[in-house]
Amino acid sequence: MTTRTRCHRVVSFHQTSHKFDNYMTKKHTPIAEIGEFGLIERIKKKCNEARLSDKIAKQIILGIDDDASITEPSTGMMQLTASDLLIEGVHFDLTYTSMKHLGWKLMVVNLSDIAAMGGVPTHAIISIALPAKISVEMVDELYDGILQAAQTYTCAIIGGDTSTSLGNTVLSATITGEAPVQFIKRRNGAKPGDKICVTGNLGLSHAGLKILLREKQRFIETQAPEGFQSQLQKYSFAVSKHLAPKARFDISTITSQKEWVHAMIDISDGLVSDVRHVCKQSGVGALLYENAIPLDPLVGSIAEEFNENALDYALFGGEEFELLFTIDSEYEQEISDTIPGVTVIGEINEDKETVSLQQTDGTIRNILSGGYEHFKK
Repeated sequence: MTTRTRCHRVVSFHQTSHKFDNYMTKKHTPIAEIGEFGLIERIKKKCNEARLSDKIAKQIILGIDDDASITEPSTGMMQLTASDLLIEGVHFDLTYTSMKHLGWKLMVVNLSDIAAMGGVPTHAIISIALPAKISVEMVDELYDGILQAAQTYTCAIIGGDTSTSLGNTVLSATITGEAPVQFIKRRNGAKPGDKICVTGNLGLSHAGLKILLREKQRFIETQAPEGFQSQLQKYSFAVSKHLAPKARFDISTITSQKEWVHAMIDISDGLVSDVRHVCKQSGVGALLYENAIPLDPLVGSIAEEFNENALDYALFGGEEFELLFTIDSEYEQEISDTIPGVTVIGEINEDKETVSLQQTDGTIRNILSGGYEHFKK
């Protein structure tokens, strides 16, 4: 699920609440004061000062110093590459997203793709197009988030591009990773009889987005914005899941080494959509068990506040960045015993590209659509 609203205010409403992390700054230096090359030098200095692991540092022959970077991959490894855009008004809203959260998320949406294929990240290229409302200090905060994620997941920033934007903020990250060929997991390996597994609980990101959109509306409607107090504290777990998700390398480093893990994908478009991606690539179908889908209690309470169905949050809400993978059914008990926080939620069958749901009363219904898709009305 992505935000489709447009907003040109650059002051986050959570900036006024000490209960929520505040990464924005009051100082506002126009980028025009230092210019494009001054901004590039500032970014380069920030990235070059970031601490790197010895392994990643040794792979960098030339970083942010020339027309292109030069890296040397590890011997015997296959290279993986993932790239994503984050566009203001489509993927994020600066009313409730701090620049540091935004930088972190820009990295994680790509890092999660590397994890989903069983790889480990190595290098990243960041490109940004910024309108006049974005200040030098805001770019600093953006790169604080980018570098925090890079250091957390052992990835080096080695290049990119900067541009002005006549519209909204546009961010792009391209991340490379590597994996032994035998450890790479793809979407096309699912087999009839496989069990479908997911990490973590589902629906939290969409629940957090619902709360943020509601608070945004309260912020807009308030007569005294400087005294506005956001009501986020009891929803902080869901809000954090949406603004600051994690890439599940803790699981993928295990599943990638298991021959009985046949296919893997990260949940970015929504559970049903991403199961359907696996089915399409593998030429199979899937049956999900309603009573097995892991829902955090907070999802249920938030859905109830909006008079909505918590199960829909799990089935169709996106930006979870949990892992979904299929396993040989003979290893169902082993997955439960050896990998914490993994739930078996369904099975693969021969009904090509069909995703069905076995409801709690035992009836089965086909799920014809759902999840987020760009350009769809």
